[in-house]
Amino acid sequence: MKKLQKKVTFVGRPFPDQVMDEQKTFNQANMEMEQNQVFQDFISKNNLKNTRSCMVVFGPENFMYWYGVVAPNNIKVPQGLMKFVLPETQVAIEEKTNQNISFFSQPLNMVISQFLAAVADEGIKIYQNPGDSLTPYILQNLNLDTKKLTQELYLEDSLKN
Repeated sequence: MKKLQKKVTFVGRPFPDQVMDEQKTFNQANMEMEQNQVFQDFISKNNLKNTRSCMVVFGPENFMYWYGVVAPNNIKVPQGLMKFVLPETQVAIEEKTNQNISFFSQPLNMVISQFLAAVADEGIKIYQNPGDSLTPYILQNLNLDTKKLTQELYLEDSLKN
């Protein structure tokens, strides 16, 4: 369940936790990005139409939700989108099959807590509050062609088992 993840560049847009709806989803933010012409042009031009990603960057008391795609590290990001470079480090990884874009419409608190529970069940040490970590990231990638979802929790090297 653990692997070394190379440096990854996430391209999309961040949304503060306050835009989460009463169902604890970011559906509105996701739809906003899907309807964003700059985003659609970017994924078409860079052959990324078959993938979607979301990322949660935790802080000590809140978090930031990102929606977009994982792109090549040297990619030119157009105005209107932002990039976030995730470091090379150990990650706890879980893969699920038969997923689709509606995965990103599920309540985020449920998705994150289920994933963190699965990581803890593997005996991997994690912070009770991921925002206390030096690498406070959860990255979720969906391949729309294969319907394979990959969830990754970034781990600190100091937490080696």
